[in-house]
This record gives sequence, C-alpha cells and structure tokens, in this order.
Amino acid sequence: MSDGPRWMQCPICKETIKWNIPKGALKDVERFPAAIVIKHHDHYLVCYVDSHLQLADTEVASLFIEATD
Repeated sequence: MSDGPRWMQCPICKETIKWNIPKGALKDVERFPAAIVIKHHDHYLVCYVDSHLQLADTEVASLFIEATD
C-alpha cells in the first residue's frame, strides 16, 4: 500500500484538498475498493480507494446523520 498525502479537487466547492489515510487504518479491509468519508468544510465526500490507496471513485454524500443507540 502506498502511504502519504493525497490531493483532489472537491466536486462541491472546487477547492484542492489534501487528505491522508493514517498508516494501518485499512489493514483489516477485506474488499476493495474501500469507502472512506472525508469532511470538507460543511460537506462530506465518500471516496473509494483501491488496495494501493489510490482514489478509485468519489461521490458527494447527500446527507450526514449521526447514529444513536
């Protein structure tokens, strides 16, 4: 897996954003692409990364809900 920062253009506000997957964060993932959620200002992006931690696809989260027990 390739560590280090990643850059992408936010599809909502068009800013260039830098993001990083913490080392070992996806070590237990069994299937790729793996979904990760990136909070950027007041919106959220769902990004899918492959087994080399390269960006495979991105979509905008329509809604953010915090679950309760």
